[in-house]
Amino acid sequence: MSPNRPVLLAVLALLVAAPATQAVAAGSLGTDSGAVPDRALESGAGPPLGASADAAGLSTDTAEQNTSNYLGISDGSVEAADHQRVGLNIGGALQRDVAGLRGRYASLTFEERYENTTGERARSRLLHEEVERLGERVQRLELRRNRLIDDYNAGEIDTREFLRELAALDATARATGDQFARIRSATGLELPSDLDTKMNNLEGDLLSLHGPVRAQLGSAMAGERTSVPAYTVTSQTGTVLSSIERSQYYREAYLGQNREQVGRDRFVTDADPNGVGNAIGRMTQLYPWASLNARSGPTVEPIGNTSIYYVSLRHSHGTLDTYLDGRTESPFRELQTKPLENTPLTATTNTSQGVELTVNRTHATGPMQIVVRDNLTGDALAANVTINGDDVGSTGDDGRLWTLTPKQAVRIEVTTAGGRTVRERFFAN
Repeated sequence: MSPNRPVLLAVLALLVAAPATQAVAAGSLGTDSGAVPDRALESGAGPPLGASADAAGLSTDTAEQNTSNYLGISDGSVEAADHQRVGLNIGGALQRDVAGLRGRYASLTFEERYENTTGERARSRLLHEEVERLGERVQRLELRRNRLIDDYNAGEIDTREFLRELAALDATARATGDQFARIRSATGLELPSDLDTKMNNLEGDLLSLHGPVRAQLGSAMAGERTSVPAYTVTSQTGTVLSSIERSQYYREAYLGQNREQVGRDRFVTDADPNGVGNAIGRMTQLYPWASLNARSGPTVEPIGNTSIYYVSLRHSHGTLDTYLDGRTESPFRELQTKPLENTPLTATTNTSQGVELTVNRTHATGPMQIVVRDNLTGDALAANVTINGDDVGSTGDDGRLWTLTPKQAVRIEVTTAGGRTVRERFFAN
């Protein structure tokens, strides 16, 4: 157990019984008619690619890029973006642990009530009440997420608080998902079909409320792992989070515009009644390089009776998990993981005051390696690194630092212990 955990757990019993925070007002889900859409697929280099239904075919050049496309926020839709190193945060750790405990307590309470309830009608009534309660919780979480994005975009909260709240939302969403799983486990074949459908829909809504990067940041706040560098980009309805831990790059993206709650599932046709074939075809169009270089997959899993299709594959650079909405034929949630050693890099070098700075680049929100050496001897140099004015860390004994690439203008400055400075600038797309 982390040495910080006893301190945190000592006060949880006082908090877990406290009422949940009141739901805040709904944030903006739609965009004005003049707003720039934030739905885009981007390639490792080059301009964003439209992911709307009328942009089914991607160009040959894009298909030949030596890396996977990724779901991103177009430059014109960026509302906020920032670096942050996330470490121990007592407030964030408490929020996370309280959310988990409340979820487990609610699950145990339901299981006990269900076991002690006899009669088919009484059990059915209990099930409907419980699913209705969880549906209201999911709705409150969505409203909380929307307001959180609005507050961050408006500058009312800083990146540290934004990430802390996202980690808390992640924990609450996971706890809510566990409650659905425990309902199914407790009821077995007794679960009515209408409730099964409603739960599937609610579980689809939960997808946008949790992710691997958020969970990683929550663990860092709780002291369960070392501090994690993170980069955040938001639009009116979207969030992109990326991080690096040890030798792995992680990225999660959510674009609210690409998900519709009503409408026809366009993947379902007479020729493809379950929509799976059309979902694979669409995925192949949107991620041509990853599809051509797949080592396993793609596998497709329709999410219950929703219009959501979960598609996953492993390729030579890492893993790709994307969630397509059959109503928009676009991905609205995407997860990517890449070992840093497998990531294609483009190097640029600048020398000043006898210091050589090499920047091994990928794409905006992607991993970036900083290498600092003495220009005459080639020896590695320890140096402090700032990007766009943010202190992102220092190179180690090997003169190297892995960090994350900002969107748009990138200004890198490295300063050695002896005060020598070298700079590099470029534009990341």
